Amino acid sequence: MPCSKMLRRSACALVLLLSSCAGGRADTASPPSLSLYSAFMAGRYAAATGHETTAARFYADAIALDPDNRTLLRQGFITALLARSPDATMLAKRMGNDPLAILVRGNALIEAGHDRKAATLFAKMPATGVTGLIRPLLLAWSDAGAGRFGPAIDRLTGLDAGSPFGPVYTLNAALIADLAGREAEAAPLYRAAEQAFASPNLRLAQAIASFQARQGHFQSADAILVRLAATHPDLRLALRRMERDAAKPMITSAQDGVAEVYLTLAGSLDQPQQVLLRQILLGFALQLRPDLAAASLLLANLDVTLHHPERAAATLTRIGADDPLYGPALMQRAQILAGLGKAMPLLPALADLARTHPHDAAPITLAADIERDAGHYRRARRLYSQALARLGPNPPGEAWAVYYGRAIAEDKLHDWPAADADLHHALALQPGQPFVLNYLGYSDALRGVDLAQAQTMIEEALQVDPNEGAIIDSLGYVLLREGKIAQAMRTQIRAVQEAPDDAEVNAHLADIFEAAGDHLAARNQWVRALALHPDAAEAARIEAHLKHDAAGS
Repeated sequence: MPCSKMLRRSACALVLLLSSCAGGRADTASPPSLSLYSAFMAGRYAAATGHETTAARFYADAIALDPDNRTLLRQGFITALLARSPDATMLAKRMGNDPLAILVRGNALIEAGHDRKAATLFAKMPATGVTGLIRPLLLAWSDAGAGRFGPAIDRLTGLDAGSPFGPVYTLNAALIADLAGREAEAAPLYRAAEQAFASPNLRLAQAIASFQARQGHFQSADAILVRLAATHPDLRLALRRMERDAAKPMITSAQDGVAEVYLTLAGSLDQPQQVLLRQILLGFALQLRPDLAAASLLLANLDVTLHHPERAAATLTRIGADDPLYGPALMQRAQILAGLGKAMPLLPALADLARTHPHDAAPITLAADIERDAGHYRRARRLYSQALARLGPNPPGEAWAVYYGRAIAEDKLHDWPAADADLHHALALQPGQPFVLNYLGYSDALRGVDLAQAQTMIEEALQVDPNEGAIIDSLGYVLLREGKIAQAMRTQIRAVQEAPDDAEVNAHLADIFEAAGDHLAARNQWVRALALHPDAAEAARIEAHLKHDAAGS
């Protein structure tokens, strides 16, 4: 069908974009002959698909062709910020008193050691809205960088302590006093900040523990960090190194302080429409302080939310093995790569982490999950058993997942009695757990054992998680085994709607079509299921159906 000229131009731009991104050539220069429209469309498409670096180059081409277009200039500026392109600094100079442009220019001045000039620039920011929250902090740290510690502290302690950012202002006043060597002034400010926060957070705990350790109060420092790990279990793997490094100052310069401000604001924003702003703020934090591990962790979480798992994993590689947050970062990276089927190379690092944390089951459990997903069921079973040994005779409720994982490995090894026992152990720890109930019910259905009980368990699982495609699929399969074809058909169609890309779910719908006598629909559905890349066993089953169907036609 013929295309309009506009569609042809747009398609041309997208082809050029894809050719510049393919085959690992994402950093090649964009074609110089693009029209304004093509460069704009290519930049817009690249930005929408998460290729910010490529998008920034295309927008730069478009701006060069239409330098007075303010809308285009702002889009190019935002994209350059997200890509952390050096063009952002140049574009910021053309953005006037735009708050983000002021931040970019102010950051450059802070990095160059021109703190007084930075303060003059930050003072131009609006005193209301989101920028109004960090304006006093940026001014205070600029004062501190210029050696004006007293006015910096006064600027923050004079603000309303009852405001939403009041505890943050108090904590930063304490950090500035600490940086200035004013321990007597810092101590009550740290106490006030600790009391003002409802619960301990990572940076607050690290700041207070650092101050206490440097004052010789090591037990108090350790107690703060232990309380943090108890409140945030993901940080248990960081506890030993945080205790080891407690005496190191958290902030060693005003530039570090400004980076901390951006991290704090990014962590405080939680609205969906603020995701891009959070990314930009975290980019600022990492520009000023590349080793700020907490910012890398938060940025990786955002990338996962935005469906960029590989970029999230790459972000986490910045956190080195000597950083206290290395353990949590490694776990997060392994979980992300496990979802992509690429976590096997991290197994040695997980083994090292398990050795250095002999009482923590999490690294071994994650290694077991990775081995199981790779089809290494004997290794997985052994690792799950090691994890359970670490958990002791009275494991916590969350240990249901370890028993569940081992049960899957045992089932794949054709040891159903052991799998059945582990699944019931999991249910005892977490009664009503939908995945466990579903696995038990579906397994009974596969073996043709007590179909009524299987249906009851699966329906109980659906009461907890009514939109989970895998559980709906199990119910459809049970209904098929019970001979309730029409009911199974309705149920399985809903399962496919909830999990349209699941090969096994689609194959089960084909089974039901076949049972209903609709051979053409069954064949089409099996073909679709095979195209969704099922595992080897399911693929063999589908191919057998197709061969049988072809022989009978």
